[in-house]
Amino acid sequence: MAGVFINYRTGDGATAAVLLDEKLKEVFGPENVFRDRRTTQPGVHFPPELWRHLESCAVLLVLIGPNWLSLCDTDGRRRIDVPGDYVHDEIQRALTLRKTVIPVLIDSAELPKKEQLPADIAELTERQYMQLRVPYAHLDLPVITEALRSHVPVRRTEPQPDPRPQSHPAPPAPGAPQPGAYSTYHDCAVSNGSGNATVNQNRDAQSGDRQ
Repeated sequence: MAGVFINYRTGDGATAAVLLDEKLKEVFGPENVFRDRRTTQPGVHFPPELWRHLESCAVLLVLIGPNWLSLCDTDGRRRIDVPGDYVHDEIQRALTLRKTVIPVLIDSAELPKKEQLPADIAELTERQYMQLRVPYAHLDLPVITEALRSHVPVRRTEPQPDPRPQSHPAPPAPGAPQPGAYSTYHDCAVSNGSGNATVNQNRDAQSGDRQ
């Protein structure tokens, strides 16, 4: 299941898509981030695989670069208007499924106006956007990642064993008191021949627990 689906246009945002993909993989795990060039294996039937990931995602990130709206095909048509355009169709399907859709403006890009977009994806302009400036990706990527934490589970990693060798105390020498042991003393009264009793303290030779 891909928790985050990265929508981008070839020729306008591919570099930012790779940067974003690498960062999100670190935080959420590669299985929770979909970017077509990485996730789709050779020989896979692409359209069904694409829609399967889109329908299972929680968030669609729409990367919008400076030329996102103006790029045209060989016939001079804007790509966003051409039937079968994946960028358009992914946005349209995500909006229909009521997914969380976040426009991500790359560098100097601006959010298109509603009248500039096909009617079935015009709602994109009403979504709160974020920004990814490639030269300042180290500042913007953590902000995007933090915003996604409420939508996508963070990758859990198992604790690793400590590689450092464990030190063990040397065993005590024969006859030496054991750690934590103590010696006892017994008080006994003896006669010194004058009829007076004196107290003599004799060390108990036995070490160990108090008896």
